[in-house]
Amino acid sequence: MSFVETLNKMIDRLDGCAAVVVLGLDGIPIERRVVDIDPSLDIDLIATEFATLVRRGQRTAEDTALGEMSEIVISTDRITFLIRPITTEYFVLVALNPGANVGRCRFELRKAQLAMESEFAV
Repeated sequence: MSFVETLNKMIDRLDGCAAVVVLGLDGIPIERRVVDIDPSLDIDLIATEFATLVRRGQRTAEDTALGEMSEIVISTDRITFLIRPITTEYFVLVALNPGANVGRCRFELRKAQLAMESEFAV
């Protein structure tokens, strides 16, 4: 199964999913699916900005001997973001609208990450 199919299946299982973006640590999106996001939010810009946060999180985890970073969750009034590395160079960002089930998203995101790892292996 291709990573695009994996993303589509994940989106179908997540009520309240606003968008999903796969991108590299350089901030360049590889694939994106916008489902139901507030039009005033620029998901591409947000995802690119989060690339910096992921790089810093990975570096901090490594520098402090905590191991590899496995997940970042950022919740705001308007949207919740879940970020999970696929490999050390690529990650997936899921944006959830208010009221969405974050626990279910974490589960589906982990399954998707495992399915996509081999396609993104460096």
